[in-house]
Amino acid sequence: MRPSVQSSKEPVYLKVADALESLIASRSLRPGDRVPSVRQFSRQQHVSIPTVMQAYALLETRGLIEARPKSGFYVRFRRSHAVPEPAGLGRASKITDFASTDPFESLLADHSDSNLVPLGAALPSDELLPGAKLARTMAAIARRPDSPGTSYDVAPGSERLRRELARRSLDWGCALQADDFTVTIGATEAVFLALRATCEPGDTVLVESPTYFGFARLLRELRLKALPVPVDSATGIDLDAVEKALRRSRVSACLLIPSFHNPVGCSIPDESKRPLVECLAQRGIPVIEDDIYGDLQHNGARPRCLKAFDRDGSVILCGSYSKTLAPGYRVGYVAGGRWHSRITALKRITTLSGPVLPTLAIAEFVKNGGYDRYLRSIRQAYRNQVDRMREAIVESFPKDIRLSRPQGGFLLWCELPAKVDSIALFHQARTAGISIAPGPLFSPDGGFLNFIRINCGCPWNPRIERSVGVLGHLAQRLGR
Repeated sequence: MRPSVQSSKEPVYLKVADALESLIASRSLRPGDRVPSVRQFSRQQHVSIPTVMQAYALLETRGLIEARPKSGFYVRFRRSHAVPEPAGLGRASKITDFASTDPFESLLADHSDSNLVPLGAALPSDELLPGAKLARTMAAIARRPDSPGTSYDVAPGSERLRRELARRSLDWGCALQADDFTVTIGATEAVFLALRATCEPGDTVLVESPTYFGFARLLRELRLKALPVPVDSATGIDLDAVEKALRRSRVSACLLIPSFHNPVGCSIPDESKRPLVECLAQRGIPVIEDDIYGDLQHNGARPRCLKAFDRDGSVILCGSYSKTLAPGYRVGYVAGGRWHSRITALKRITTLSGPVLPTLAIAEFVKNGGYDRYLRSIRQAYRNQVDRMREAIVESFPKDIRLSRPQGGFLLWCELPAKVDSIALFHQARTAGISIAPGPLFSPDGGFLNFIRINCGCPWNPRIERSVGVLGHLAQRLGR
């Protein structure tokens, strides 16, 4: 297989490095394989030898290849490849009301504290986001004589954004129309509205275990119960486990993160999505799909949404641009299927309208600002950061850990030795100036005590590298 260097405005050596890295990521070149010589790769890519040497130096810095005296360059053996994925995810499920769990206060406060290394909250670094370009776009929109920036944008919200969402839905495996969408204040409001539209207080919602801790807050505030179903660290939620849970309990809705799951990073294979959607549709159970990480695959094509397999409007698709473009703009969306009218009405009586100028700036950027080109760069950045973090964790943490292998997003789920109490580790790490997310926050029943989630959304730097070493030392001490 021969990589190709596409024409673009980025430096040629970066394109050369990316071409070779894609072969390594797809395992066309495996650990221990000899990579093409500098002269050979120069001929293949039609670039100069100094350009290839600069590209190989970059790949050495990324830890992907190594030079062997008088032999050439080889794909590095990476210690993290030998580390197994987390186990312990197959807990028996039981209904819970989330009565005692509220992780938001500490983690969100920690993220705004510049004195703490931000490995806790799942947020990308400002360094990676197109903040300046979005700000210029928003300013230009505000200066237009006919700017709607001071007006309400009453639900269903900006038609410009809804048209772009409809266009992009083809990439998701769907063929949605602008009228299928309602614009929301982030994905959190989208899920909130979907739960309100499909459930009544006291109802039970099937969720993954572990699951995003923000769902705990939503379910508690809406007085809903959770029925957790274990996820596999590679393939996500299992259909047999879902069917078994549904035979035991009456469920009003199913709340899932099928692509690049938070916190595990797993994805349901496309071939498993259709039977899952059909199983739930046959029982009349709506699926609320959180697709917030769907655009952030590390390699290959974007995974199809569950919504792509929806034939009767029973899948409610929720998403936002918080993980890709601008968390602070709070621009999200929901395609409500059979509940579209109800969700739009609920939006009108709760928040009525969203932030107009940020919404229009996002719509403009997606349409004309090179969103797909930007996504290619951010995907590569997250892939590299996840790989660097995995290697650093294996170097510093106790030997018998297990570590997720996400194929998208920027989160790692780490299973520590059984003796390590992640709550204690959380407090000790915070004292040492490091924010992490302890496992029990992601469990409806307080499980996963020896698990932590690590945010890889920040560019690798010496401060983060030192913090991983400190975390490893603390974990080893707690495991004695």
